Amino acid sequence: MKLDDNFRQIMEVIPDAALVVDRRGHIVFANRLLHEMFGYPPEALCGCSLERLVPPESHSRHDAAVAGFFAQMRHRPMGRGLQFRGLRADGETFPVAIMLSQAHLDGEDHAMAFVRDHTHQQAAEDRIRHELEQQRAMALTDPLTGLGNRRAFDLELNEELRELRNQGRQFAIGFIDLDDFKQVNDRFGHELGDRVLRELAQLIREACRSTDLVARIGGDEFATLHPNASQEDALQVLERVRLQFLEHLHDKDWPVTVSMGVCACDDPGTEYHQEAILAAADQAMYEAKQRGKNQIRLARLETRRAANA
Repeated sequence: MKLDDNFRQIMEVIPDAALVVDRRGHIVFANRLLHEMFGYPPEALCGCSLERLVPPESHSRHDAAVAGFFAQMRHRPMGRGLQFRGLRADGETFPVAIMLSQAHLDGEDHAMAFVRDHTHQQAAEDRIRHELEQQRAMALTDPLTGLGNRRAFDLELNEELRELRNQGRQFAIGFIDLDDFKQVNDRFGHELGDRVLRELAQLIREACRSTDLVARIGGDEFATLHPNASQEDALQVLERVRLQFLEHLHDKDWPVTVSMGVCACDDPGTEYHQEAILAAADQAMYEAKQRGKNQIRLARLETRRAANA
């Protein structure tokens, strides 16, 4: 197919890489910028299938886009944008933005594609996305221990309540509080107090399952969330924490132990409320303190049947 010289000249001076394809998906013209973008010498792409510029895994999607463009050409507004990955001559793939427009050349319908390399834009978007993910993680992380914070715990607890209602999946939570922690700060200073918190955080994390969430929810208070676990399961985990902490303290002059409360939610037909669950676990923990510290107490949770149970 012979294109008008004026058309060729216009396509060569525009600031975008551009090409023209026929209904069969064959390239009938590609300007210098497009050849340079994809790493081909001048005129090398003319007569080639458009698939040469697309990774094999994208061929079907790309073919469907071209066929769809020609099928609806008369009813489609000018300048439809698409996002694809391009394939350079050396095998490198890169993100491209494509703007399609119709052209009637030499008595036949063609598609004109204006192509922009989005490598830098994609990198900028990835960088922004990574920064946002980091900010979100920081917003959910306790900076001293690296555990989740109160907000992270509340979000996960709300999700477990939803799973219990919808899927019948039981769970349990634990509250852990350091006994006599103020004495550590008063006698040894806040630097050692921070060390105690970090080491207890590590012990709790190691004692819990990989699916459990461990969070620091207050100054010397920690919480654990145990998905798909019974009260007995959580009790075993927390007893392991208690015993390992005692062993950890064996050669240290730290006047601390841990008191804990456990609360289980295991009935999909019961109307559980997040505030009530937290209050019950907290109350059980304080009962442990009142009964001599260094122990675990089970929560008594006041509940009622859900209306649709």
